[in-house]
Formats: sequence, C-alpha cells, structure tokens
Amino acid sequence: MAKAIGARVITTSRHQSKLTKATSIGADRVLQTDADWQKELNGEKIDVVIESVGGATFNRSLDVLKKGGRIVTFGSSTNDQITFNLRSFFYGQYHLYGSTMGSREELHSLLDFVNQYRIQPVLDQTFTLDEMEHAWARLQEQEQFGKIAIRLDS
Repeated sequence: MAKAIGARVITTSRHQSKLTKATSIGADRVLQTDADWQKELNGEKIDVVIESVGGATFNRSLDVLKKGGRIVTFGSSTNDQITFNLRSFFYGQYHLYGSTMGSREELHSLLDFVNQYRIQPVLDQTFTLDEMEHAWARLQEQEQFGKIAIRLDS
C-alpha cells in the first residue's frame, strides 16, 4: 500500500529469505531485525514507522525516526512493556499512534484504495480446517511470509 502512494519502503526481518521476498515485491531497503539500524541507514531518518513487534524493536524504531515523525503501533509480539526516554521523545516532537481496527467508513475507503491500485494481499499458504494444526505450527515457527488463509470447505 505504501508503494502505491509513492512511499519509500524499508522493512525488517530476522530471516534472509523473507528479506529477499520483500525485495522481490517492492521493498526499497531491507534490514536484519537484529542489525544496528542507525548504522545500516547511514543517518537516514524515517517519516513513519509501522511497529508491530513491541519491546524488542520499539526503541530502535524511535532511534531512526525523523524529528516530528510518527510511530503507528498495532501489535507487540515480543513484549507489551517498553521503557523509553520521555525527554528524547518530546524533544523529537514525535507522534505515537495506537491502532486496532478502523470504522466501517475507513474500511470502505481502504477497499476503494485496494481496488484503485489493484493491490493483492501477500498470501503465504492456504490450509483446510483439517490442517489447522499445520497452519498454527507454521505461524509458531515464523515460517510464513504474508498471510495464512483457512479454507472453510474441504
């Protein structure tokens, strides 16, 4: 979606195979999750960070954020609790947004956007209901790239 509006996209992963796939679908830059992002970005600062990992990456996301930049968080797969330097935060004039789901109107706008730009979801694999254990195991092992779908008919 970000590419559709002309954004430069930088993404992270712990898995080289996922970084390669991200590049193949349009990511402009890929970084190992455990890398020194400031060093890797060579001073480049980020306008908007979409943060879903939580404690393990939140402060590093903040470190690469441009003055006045925004962090949108919608998950915390590593830790719900974070500690950050409040003075650095307000001197940076950062904006922090928490997000879950939008309104019905926002959903309709999103669907219009997806249709306009012909955006296709990244689908990793489809499982039947009988294969739910395999789907769950794939998620637990963090093997997926994209969404896992469950087909309701057999």
